[in-house]
Parts: sequence; C-alpha cells; structure tokens
Amino acid sequence: MKILTVTKWELRNTLQSRKFVFIFIFQIAVLMLTIFMFSGFMDMMDEGGAAFTPSLRGFAEINVHDPSGIIKGQLNPDILEIREFKGFPASGSVLLVDRFRGVPLNATLYLDYSDPRRSVISDEVKLAVERASSRIVEDLMGETPRPEVMEEAVGESVSMQLVNRVMVAVLLFLPIFLFGNLVIDGIVGEKERKTGEVLIAMPVRHSDIILGKCLSVIIIMSLQIGVWTLILTAAGFRISNIPAAYITVVLSAVPVVGLTSLISVYSKNYREAGIGITLAYIVVAAYLMVPTLAYIAGSQGTLSPMTLTVKLIAGSPVGPGDILPPLASTLALSLLFYGLSVRLFRRDDIVFGPRPGIIELLVKK
Repeated sequence: MKILTVTKWELRNTLQSRKFVFIFIFQIAVLMLTIFMFSGFMDMMDEGGAAFTPSLRGFAEINVHDPSGIIKGQLNPDILEIREFKGFPASGSVLLVDRFRGVPLNATLYLDYSDPRRSVISDEVKLAVERASSRIVEDLMGETPRPEVMEEAVGESVSMQLVNRVMVAVLLFLPIFLFGNLVIDGIVGEKERKTGEVLIAMPVRHSDIILGKCLSVIIIMSLQIGVWTLILTAAGFRISNIPAAYITVVLSAVPVVGLTSLISVYSKNYREAGIGITLAYIVVAAYLMVPTLAYIAGSQGTLSPMTLTVKLIAGSPVGPGDILPPLASTLALSLLFYGLSVRLFRRDDIVFGPRPGIIELLVKK
C-alpha cells in the first residue's frame, strides 16, 4: 500500500533528525522532573507537615489580668495577641479574672463592640474558660487514667488515590499534545519549502499522503507513550491494567492527529497552524478533562477516553457502558477529521492558493 510507503519515508526522515532526537530526550527529562516534583508533593501531603493557609497569629488583641494564670494560660496565642492589663482606660477588650481561691472562679470580659473582631475574642475566651474548668475539675478529683489509642495510617486516602490516578492519566496523555509540530512540519512544511507540487505529482493518492504522514506521527506517539508508561511504572506509580490503558491513550491520539492535520492543511504557514492548533488543543483538553473531573466529583459516566484511562489505572470494573461512548466518539471524530483533511488537500486553491475563507468553504457547494 502507498500509505505504508509514505509512512516509512516520514518515519525515516523523522528518526534521523537530530532535532527530533533532542526533543524526544528532552521530553523524557521533563517527565522525570515532573515525577520528582509530584512525588515530593505527595510525600508532603501524606506527612501532613505543610500548611497552605496564612497564620492567624495576632489576629485580635485582648488585655488580660489573671493573677493565677488559669484562664490566661488556656487562651490561644495563635489567634489572640495577649497583653497584660495595666488599668483603665484600656485599648480593646479586657478580661479580668479573680485570684483563684477555690470554686467558683469568677471572671469578667469587657468586650469592645467597636472592634469587628469581637466575636473571635468572645469565642476564644469561652473556649479558654471551658478548658480551664476541665483542668480545675481534674485537679480537684484527681487524674483518672485514660485509655490510649494509637493511630497509624494504612494505605492512601481516597483523595490521594484520585490525585495519583488523574496525575498518571494526564502524564500518559501529554505526549499527544507534544508532537503536533511533526504534523505541522509534514504538511505546512511542504508548502513553506515549495515541495508540495513535487509531492502531489508523485504516483500516490492525496489520501495516501495525508494518512501516511499522520500514521508516522501516531507511531512515534505510541513509542513515546510506551516509554512514559515504563518510566511511570518504574517510578512506583501503580497502573492496574497497563495494556488496556496504553491502547486507550494511543487510540485517543488518532483523532487529535487528524484534527492537527486538518488545521495544517488549511493553514498558509507555520504561524497560522500554530495559533489554530493551540486553540484546538485547548478544546481537546477540555473534552478530556471535564468528564474526568465530573467522574472525580461522583459522576458514574465515562464520556471521555481520559475517564476510561483513570478507571483502568485504578483497576475499577469496566463494562460496555464505559467503553462504547469514548470509543464511538473517537471513531466518529477520526472519520470526520481525516475525511475533511483529505478533501481539503485535494483542492489546489487550498494547497497552492488563493485560499478561500472558512465561511466560503462552508457555504460553497
């Protein structure tokens, strides 16, 4: 078949290119750096030793006079800035506590209603009084032995499992968006180098040229996805069903390459193709990610290939209802994009110019 001939020719030229080898190795280096950063983030989340919210230390101020220090010692210094009461008039709220000589222990809170943080001060004083009361009762009744419960974490939390699986799925799909330049160079580059006439004059069909070039890119993507899968597995990321997940990602690349070829065929130069593919990839990313985020939020449907990949990574049960929707959409979009690409590539005004506008293409019979 002439398609395979074009594919072999494109593969040979691509693999012999130093630029491609550099990009291929560079992408693997980026993946390993991403894995390192993500692993550090996961370790930090598991240890629970990091706080991502600003401190409330000194959020509100209170003047305190507590000779015994029973209630003052129970106030939270992370929220209240505790000042020693030096007499009236005082700035802000004031807490006066009698010297402890037995139960009851009396205290008076002078709450400054001009302070918008007064509710925080009131709540913290109430909590401090409750803690102080418990301490007084324990001192009077004696300390009662309490059973100690040791808590140890076993396995990952559900949220960490979801983050882990979605992250692996995103990394597996990433090569699909990294090789669009190969399609652009294979199609737009022919126009820029003025070699399109020679290519079309060869004894091959227009469909063989488009499909052969796209097939070579899909093969390279498949190789990169396989390498990334091995690296992720070696790095300790668990993929329950590796073959099925790999096949799903590779099949998902087929319509994306078709869309890229469609934009490349219509574009006059690299700049136009780059802008068009950037916008198109944003839509593709939304198509993949939005159903996946809905699945994480609790939806049971499997509308996009990425959602199916997440399930395969997790080892969740997968039925026909999970496979058919993404498979049908992948097949339909592939037929649409490749069909339009071949049809446009057969038109001399698209390839050589003057190129008609998009509206003219849609309305012209």
